[in-house]
Amino acid sequence: MITKQALGSLLFGMADILRDKVEDYKSYILSLLFFKRLSDNYQWEIENGRQTFINENNREPSARELEVINTKMHDFIIPKGCFWEDVRSAKIDMKNETLDKAVGAIADSNIDKNGKYILKGIINTVRWNEPAPDGSGGKKLDPEVLSNLISYLGAVDLSNRNVTVDVLGDAYEYLIKRFADENKGGTMAGQFYTPQEVVDIIVRYLKPQKGETIYDPTCGSGGFLLNAAKYAKANYHDAKSVRLFGQELVWNTWAICNINMILHGLDARIEQGDTIRDPKFKEDDNALQLRTFDKVMANFPFSLENWAQNGEPKKDKKGKPVNKKDGTPQLEYKKEFTDSYGRMIYGMPPYSNGDFAFLQHIIASLDDKGKAGVVCPQGVLFRGQPEKTEEEDGQNRKADVEYLIRRGFLQGIGEHVNLIDAIVVLPGNLFYGTTIPGAIIFFNKNKPAERNDKVLMVYAAKNGWYREDANMSVLEPQDVLRISTMLESWGDTETAKTWIAERKQQLNEQIQLDLEYTLSEIEKDTAEDIAAKTAKLAKAKKTIEDKKAQGKKPTKGELKSLETNQKALDKLLADKKAKINSANEKADKQRHAITDVETELLQMFADPELRKRYFAIVDMNDIEENEFNLNIPRYVDTFEPEEQIDLQKAIADFKNAISGESKIEKELEALLSTLKMGEE
Repeated sequence: MITKQALGSLLFGMADILRDKVEDYKSYILSLLFFKRLSDNYQWEIENGRQTFINENNREPSARELEVINTKMHDFIIPKGCFWEDVRSAKIDMKNETLDKAVGAIADSNIDKNGKYILKGIINTVRWNEPAPDGSGGKKLDPEVLSNLISYLGAVDLSNRNVTVDVLGDAYEYLIKRFADENKGGTMAGQFYTPQEVVDIIVRYLKPQKGETIYDPTCGSGGFLLNAAKYAKANYHDAKSVRLFGQELVWNTWAICNINMILHGLDARIEQGDTIRDPKFKEDDNALQLRTFDKVMANFPFSLENWAQNGEPKKDKKGKPVNKKDGTPQLEYKKEFTDSYGRMIYGMPPYSNGDFAFLQHIIASLDDKGKAGVVCPQGVLFRGQPEKTEEEDGQNRKADVEYLIRRGFLQGIGEHVNLIDAIVVLPGNLFYGTTIPGAIIFFNKNKPAERNDKVLMVYAAKNGWYREDANMSVLEPQDVLRISTMLESWGDTETAKTWIAERKQQLNEQIQLDLEYTLSEIEKDTAEDIAAKTAKLAKAKKTIEDKKAQGKKPTKGELKSLETNQKALDKLLADKKAKINSANEKADKQRHAITDVETELLQMFADPELRKRYFAIVDMNDIEENEFNLNIPRYVDTFEPEEQIDLQKAIADFKNAISGESKIEKELEALLSTLKMGEE
């Protein structure tokens, strides 16, 4: 059986073949991987069905029985002539066409009992036979490149015989993470991937229960849904004990999410479309009534302009488009958006910013006891101004709609009062494709009575509470422990102690898994070069030994070759050892940091003054006094104290510096005097 590490590295090697050959090359790789998996597993399913029959009946199946096995044992239908081997054996000038026809036929052949094509737009999302755009008559994807891809991926058996569902699914997730890392600054990366640490914090706070429905209205590649299933598997021993639902606008991303669910062996319903303008999940008996769910998890597009698609480019008096400073068209919104599903009950958000449109959709998608964890820009916490009279403000000012919506979330409408349960303010530059500082808002339609008029506010953006890389901020395991403990405990020390003990073990296990993966990557990346240098060194040694055996003296060139090859091998081995040491040191540092954060947290819980720098449990009266502004510095002490200076030590250091300077001046004067005397 192949390991996740080996499979992940092998699959990402396909990127080296395809990179710069086509746009959005990840779709090509992930789609080809899916086709290979279905084809390999089809053959395994036949063999497995036959073996199961033999085990149960103590005999070989008859021809008729074997035909029944071949028909009933498959998860998906693959028509004759549409297997991996058919594509691999096709002539190079026919390879693109053969592959395109094969995945198209598979898409047309798999229909569920309701007549829905279950693989259409998923397995055939890539146009493999698309002509080159230059009109040369060639292919957009060069047949030679495709042939190399097929040969490369053909080296591994992707059936259940060699790859478990968990390993295959995890390798697929690894690919998605690597693709996102490659395009950290691109907007597509943000639509595609949410950092695992943020997903983990949300899933573990919401705690999906057995039998619950989980929904992500902007699901991307499916990270929240997958982690909810993993949580269910860890706690209830069955990933399918929760039901998964998602909607995604971008076609390729929708296809990738579907593949992700299938490769993980999950039964998820992932729909394609605009969640705000065309929500897909509705009640069976009422097309204008949204379906509701037990848990909603989401990372919607931050501050989406023209979310209602009712904006038109603004034009000046001469009819020319008016552009913003960044060169994009300035829009004006003349048409009103009609929400047929009754979601915007707290107010119609500005058309130039969709944050509160997504948040109201999420709240409307929760059942009466539902909970949600939502990633959003921090501006949601404080944008908008309350109404002011001329007496109060010197001018009459109406309340901004974003203020009114946020106030509605806190005051509630009808039976649901104060929907906001907790807020986590995150470091800036944490999310792919945007530098906008983010936050997590947790909503709860069934808050405990003692928390009904309270909001937990957690500050997680303090310097030192995250790692700053060149292009992004990163939450380390100890940072996840700090955030999750404050969320889970709600200020209760005993709850914190129990939680920390559980999370420490889980995080340390993850650190070990990450270390093992890194070490296997180092081994794989260095093995070929070390083997080549070892062979060259052995050849150089043999040449000298053969000369000595013949009584001859090795030449200078032969001795130099031996020395050069020995140094080259020594350098490779030293570099490998340094990388291994670095990986082990990083893991050790993370383990020690977790222990340090445990001590830090327990000290914090015991000190009321220290608590104020970490979190606050805020009463609604305080929030009303702050005019429903949820900006974290109003409630949590986010002031970064300056480093304390030991004045006595500073004075002593200053005196030592002056004394040292005087001594150097005297030495220079003496040296100059000596030089002058020598000249005379």
